[in-house]
Amino acid sequence: MKTPIISSSTAAQSSVPSLIFRAYTVKELACLYFPQKTATGASRSLRALIRHDPELLSQLRAQGYRPRVHYLPPSAVQVLLEHLGTPEEFYEILRKA
Repeated sequence: MKTPIISSSTAAQSSVPSLIFRAYTVKELACLYFPQKTATGASRSLRALIRHDPELLSQLRAQGYRPRVHYLPPSAVQVLLEHLGTPEEFYEILRKA
């Protein structure tokens, strides 16, 4: 059985990798959402984004997220997708801002 790839068919697809539905480290996922930053900077940005969005933080905590957690299970990745969209969509919004 193949792992599904979550992606939108946008022009950003060539610069931002697609998201495969699986467990991710926070750093790995952050690098997908913030490809223009270093791994450390991307992690800080993703954690800050989570910390400053009470609804997102609450839903992630229900999936086992804690501030110092290193891995996000697929259920937490799904919550991020619902709130932020795919990395491609998120990157396009950041680029236009």
